[in-house]
Amino acid sequence: MDFSSLNDSCLVVFGQEFLFTRVTSAPEGAPVDPVPITGIPDPGARLEQSAPGEDSTYMELWIQEGTVDPAPAKGDEISTATTVYKIVDKPEDAAGGITLLLRKDRAVE
Repeated sequence: MDFSSLNDSCLVVFGQEFLFTRVTSAPEGAPVDPVPITGIPDPGARLEQSAPGEDSTYMELWIQEGTVDPAPAKGDEISTATTVYKIVDKPEDAAGGITLLLRKDRAVE
């Protein structure tokens, strides 16, 4: 079964709005204005096993491949209304998605 056919339906039902900002993947001199994206967050944030900073927190966010072009890179940012996260890993799945592993970077000012 081709599970990628379910991606759009899952995004409609479970998706939430986030802002994506290119930091490391932006072409030199290009503007880095945030772009709205829809993703499905893993509801369980978890504390790091070996925290580089006090109370650092991870979150996983699934997005459909091709949501932004080129694809997000490690070091780019995803923002909620209150928090900015850095992308620390981005494994792709076989059904046309990317699970972004995010680490809390700072509060939105």
